[in-house]
Order: sequence, then structure tokens, then C-alpha cells
Amino acid sequence: MAELEFFFDVGSPYSYLAATQLEALGHRTGATVRWRPFLLGAVFKATSNHMPAAVQAKAMWMLSDLRNWANHYGVPFTFSSRFPLNTLLPQRFLSAAVLDKGEQGIAPLALALFEAYWVHDRDISNPQVAGAVADEVGLDGNTLLALASQAPAKDALRATTDEAVARGAFGAPSFFVGERLFWGNDRLDFVEAALKG
Repeated sequence: MAELEFFFDVGSPYSYLAATQLEALGHRTGATVRWRPFLLGAVFKATSNHMPAAVQAKAMWMLSDLRNWANHYGVPFTFSSRFPLNTLLPQRFLSAAVLDKGEQGIAPLALALFEAYWVHDRDISNPQVAGAVADEVGLDGNTLLALASQAPAKDALRATTDEAVARGAFGAPSFFVGERLFWGNDRLDFVEAALKG
């Protein structure tokens, strides 16, 4: 069975857009999707990259581009008033969930965190908000928050981030089909072809 690795950070709007398409993509291709949270800020630092919004002209273009993609997919989108967000806590939170539920098991939580931030403009860097989002999808937010503050979750996030960089990732979302890297929400057609391939 084909496998798709999805390296993402909930603070990335293009990761949000891509995430909304993965369930359907998995059904069409029969692929297993591995949800692999990493820390985008650390990826940028390791690769000397910068977020597009750091360049004024790109930032202005990006707003309309994001809305175009959301309309194309038929998904809700609101550019967060909190952008850019320090996502260390929610990414550790997701890493804790991976340890508890597995990479495939965190999809509902990841999607809920994306929606909280990119649709409802909630501050998912706030522990109470992150915990509440987990509770809303049937997980134990307090347990995950406790796990997120412990070494295994911190180490897991660091290891996944380091692995992504070592394999060539420089931004989010990053997709791997085997060792083939695809970067960006707009590469999902190529991802699908590789999975069918």
C-alpha cells in the first residue's frame, strides 16, 4: 500500500489547506497518510529559509492566494489575527498525541487545531484553548497537555523536525512519497500521481 508522509505545522496556512484534502486523497489513491507534526520555525532556521509573509510583496499576494485556494477547495478560511503564531506548544501537543494515538490517529486533532486557528481565529498557543480543542474531538486535553510538557513529546518533535530537514524539507507543507519530496499545497496533483504511480 502506498504511503504519504505529511510534515506540517498548524501555524502554516498552506498546511491547513492541504490538510483539508488528505482524507479524499487517501480514498482516491488507497494510500495511508502519516500525519507528522514538525516545528516550522526550526526548519526555517536550519535551512536559512524565511516565511513568505516576511516579504511585503509576497505577503500581500499570499492573502489573495490563500482565499483563492480556500474557494477552490470549498473550505472555510479566515486569515488569523494572531499570525504568525508561536506554535511550539500546539506542535508539542500534537507530538504527544502521536505518542498516544499514532500518526494516523491524530488526524482529527490536527484538523481541529487547524480549524480553530485558520477558521475561528482561536489562540491555539494557549494551553487552555489547545486542551479544549482536544476535548472537542473526544481526546483528553489535560492528559495531552501534561504529556506535551514532558521529554518524550519534546524529543519526538525535535526528532521529526530534524528528520524532515535531513530529508530535504525546507518549508510546510512537505510531503514525502518514499524519498520523493513535494513542497506546497499546490503540489497535491503531483503527490497524487506519485501515489498512483
